[in-house]
Amino acid sequence: MRHDDGKYQEKTHVVFDFTGVEQANLGILALILTARLHTNPDDLVWGRSIPLRTARILRYLNLEHLFPEVPVDDGPPN
Repeated sequence: MRHDDGKYQEKTHVVFDFTGVEQANLGILALILTARLHTNPDDLVWGRSIPLRTARILRYLNLEHLFPEVPVDDGPPN
């Protein structure tokens, strides 16, 4: 991304990790939605291990595009 001063800035990656969370409550959903809405639209925001019910709620609200699943491969994290 290029700023007006001619410098380039790398995109920020944000990951919401739900590992071990069986069901996200309203407080958690409010927190992640607020955080997502305050990030730069160019930033990459991911969801990891989103509980099934939470994924359904996001889908019903047409918000699943805000938290695409983290790509998974067989290697260690970078």
